[in-house]
Amino acid sequence: MKSLTFFFCSLFIATAIAQDVPSLSISKTTETIKIDGVLSEVVWETAAVATNFQMNAPVDDKPATHETEVRMTYDERTIYIAAKMWDEGEPIIYTLKRDNTFDNDEIVLLIDPLGQRTNGYAFGVSAAGVMGEALISPDGFDLGWDNKWFAKVHTEKDFWSVEIAIPFKSLRYDADLKEWAINFARLEPGSNEVDTWSPVPRQFEFIDLGYFGKLLWDEAPKKQGGNISLIPYASTRFTQDQTSGSKENDTQVSVGADAKVALTPSLNLDLTYNPDFSQVEVDRQVTNLTRFSIFFPERRQFFIENADIFTDYGQYANRPFYSRRIGLDAAARTVPIQFGARLSGNLTERLRVGLLNMQTQSSDVSLGQNYTVGTFQHRLWKRSSIKGIFTNRQAFEDGSAAEGDYGRNLGGEFNYSTADGKWRAKAGYLQSFKDGINDKNQHLYGRFDYDGQNFRTFLTVQRVGTNYFADMGFNNRVLNFNPETNEVIRLGYTQVGNMIDYYHYPEDSKRVNVHWSGLENFVWTNPDGTLNEWYTRLRHFIFFKNTSQLRFRLNNNYVNLLYPFAITETPLPVGDYNMTEFNVQFNTDIRKPLSTQMFVVYGQFYNGTKLTYRGSLTYRVQPWGTFTLGLERNDIWLPEPYGNLDLTLANARFEVNFATNLFWTTFLQYNTQADNFNVNSRLQWRFAPMSDVFLVYTDNYAVEGLFGPKDRSLVLKVNYWLNL
Repeated sequence: MKSLTFFFCSLFIATAIAQDVPSLSISKTTETIKIDGVLSEVVWETAAVATNFQMNAPVDDKPATHETEVRMTYDERTIYIAAKMWDEGEPIIYTLKRDNTFDNDEIVLLIDPLGQRTNGYAFGVSAAGVMGEALISPDGFDLGWDNKWFAKVHTEKDFWSVEIAIPFKSLRYDADLKEWAINFARLEPGSNEVDTWSPVPRQFEFIDLGYFGKLLWDEAPKKQGGNISLIPYASTRFTQDQTSGSKENDTQVSVGADAKVALTPSLNLDLTYNPDFSQVEVDRQVTNLTRFSIFFPERRQFFIENADIFTDYGQYANRPFYSRRIGLDAAARTVPIQFGARLSGNLTERLRVGLLNMQTQSSDVSLGQNYTVGTFQHRLWKRSSIKGIFTNRQAFEDGSAAEGDYGRNLGGEFNYSTADGKWRAKAGYLQSFKDGINDKNQHLYGRFDYDGQNFRTFLTVQRVGTNYFADMGFNNRVLNFNPETNEVIRLGYTQVGNMIDYYHYPEDSKRVNVHWSGLENFVWTNPDGTLNEWYTRLRHFIFFKNTSQLRFRLNNNYVNLLYPFAITETPLPVGDYNMTEFNVQFNTDIRKPLSTQMFVVYGQFYNGTKLTYRGSLTYRVQPWGTFTLGLERNDIWLPEPYGNLDLTLANARFEVNFATNLFWTTFLQYNTQADNFNVNSRLQWRFAPMSDVFLVYTDNYAVEGLFGPKDRSLVLKVNYWLNL
């Protein structure tokens, strides 16, 4: 009992301890600053300097190899940043495409205006002047966020410098705060090094909000009025459908608009009318050898900003809100959205809220749907929080709610973290509401994490009821398909998972950065407590100083198959299967013009054998071109009468950057499991800040039997960002 009391006391003491973080003063200027990267203004000679960067990776106990200096100032409308990076070598630039950053030689500004350690902004500029912005949350980067800001780079023989201008209107902040949280990161792929101004332990990413330093204003930034942006678009779409045996052509002209309204400096309202997402890149196809559906990430920009307050609930991919349920059907085909609104941001210093409402259009085969989400997050202590969510899907027919056709979820979650982020825990409860269903409709979950320098572990548990529905979410494992009766059976489950990892950093090694050894265990049981499945993985990864990697895995998977599994035309029978497989993966130095990834796995697959081999070859012409070829083969041999299975997934991606505002990307995917060959080619011209012209060509072909066309489309879209 004394040991347990000491443990919890230690956790709360760790939470209360203030971190010794660096600070940078920022003062107002009346000087006109020309954004040219030259740093010739007088203010840069007198501004306070952020320097003495420390390594975050590959080690965190050494100073940065190359010197970096960052200065800041501001005027009535804009924050200015000047940075100077010494480096005698040629910078590594993978691409000139905007937002494909955070991998090149670059400097990154990380800023949390509210100092809450829950969300923030990242602004990165590469040595070639490529810009990228992102939202930061405990889940990582959201690269889909876009906003207006400006940057220019200047290069000399032994250094490169950059000037950045960020309008106050592009940020959400409280006007009475004189202290913001901030950090700077310098990425140097040439030396495989990440450096930060405010030190971040190597077990955490450089974006970790808990390790930001302080930005001290001489006076609190004033509230900016009239922060409204209007983004209208117009598009023309030509489509041809050949699946019916005859060519059916259709031409559509669409117009619509998005709007961003800052209700307060820290609370934003997003509006959309007849949105068009035709410029969004197609999903990367995968081979699915499981009994359940695959989780795909959201790529549509409207749903991405502040997405974590809506999506960060549940355990693993089991979420009450999954934005791809809105405007996309089960086959990822577009369902027209009529209009929508989203409110997100801070009501108070500690209270963050989100509210979303979207309406889809009805058709001959489906009713119109209204989707509503309400959520809040209240910060406790330094990095802990309590939060809640409510979702509602309601079908509409002839302008009225369809009786009984709804799905709702209500729940909450408590998250605890020490100030240094090493100890974390969470517990959550979600309940679904469906017409006529009143039992077995809960989702309970919990998790405990410890992330030390060398030892890391987690323990998770969740229980999903048979009648737990998530109409606006994702929960794939509840649904079980029986191919013999052609029905879907709902079956709840309990899952327990554990991971134990050990990281060894050899100090005297000239080749290896870290050895990573680990053991994972996951167990699923049926509602009656009987064992349904377990998965155990033993692994050892070696990360080399030249960015190459060597990975070994030994996996064991036991399945008590409750329903036949139709992986081939003759379904595998119910029963117990115990499968063991071994795989090895090798990735070469990604800094080289030519790099490759190779992966091979061999072992048991239910009552047969499986060989999987996957590889990719990337050729990079710095900085304008990247060309990648990929191939995955799955050869499965099963005893009679189940037969064999040969699946091929091949892809090619060609990215050509004519300039920092003109990009051409072509993506080819050949998938025998989906019986589809897909071509997606996109030309993007950014003719003004955040304003684009897109020309997108998409074509699909059947690959089984005679290679023939399915459908194709050609879209021309123009959008313009207008600040009012």
